[in-house]
Amino acid sequence: MSELVRGRRSGAVAVIELDRPERRHAMNTPLLEALLAALSGSAGDPAVAAVVIAGSEGCFSSGADISEDLDHDGAVRRMGLFARLFETVAGFPKPTVAAIDGWCVGGGAEVASGCDLRVGTPGASIRFPEAIYGVPGGAARLPALVGLSHAKDLLLTARVVGGEEAYRIGWLNRLVPPDQLAPTAEQLAGEMAGHRGTAALKRILDEAAGISSRTRQENRALIRFQDEATGLMG
Repeated sequence: MSELVRGRRSGAVAVIELDRPERRHAMNTPLLEALLAALSGSAGDPAVAAVVIAGSEGCFSSGADISEDLDHDGAVRRMGLFARLFETVAGFPKPTVAAIDGWCVGGGAEVASGCDLRVGTPGASIRFPEAIYGVPGGAARLPALVGLSHAKDLLLTARVVGGEEAYRIGWLNRLVPPDQLAPTAEQLAGEMAGHRGTAALKRILDEAAGISSRTRQENRALIRFQDEATGLMG
């Protein structure tokens, strides 16, 4: 795997770890490409039954790397990679779990929201800052997780939510001490993968919630925003 993404196996569970600690795993173009490649590899590997996406060194991801030096075409391409990533995670054919400690912001929070389940620590700091930057994102997946009222609170205020509150409102499915984060996430992924009906139920639940269609609609808005307006630039 790329030096920006590390991969390891825990039985039939593939653990994909973001590895750009000097930038708090901010997602630049190379990291997005590496993460998409890792997910594609896991999706096509018959020995992988589930995936855990994690950060490292006390941080999940600080979101898009707005310091990346991009021209207009480069920025549109990067937004296209974000769109592909959100759609890939939301429609992933195998169970997915996000393991969250420290900052989980913007694009990072969107990736976590696209996973089937989320495990976090009390020290997790979740934030959806799209409203601040004018980015038309965040609404495709969040309401299905926390309800419309909480989704509006998180998206329209762009405030930081700690792990305990994220668990209380339902965004986190499990709240664990930091030393139990990886084991719990991997165990949870393995449990889901071990059931015969998981894949079919996952598809039915996602279709009932309209996750994939709403994600595609939001992705079109994101790319249009980046192409036609100032967009998210460095």
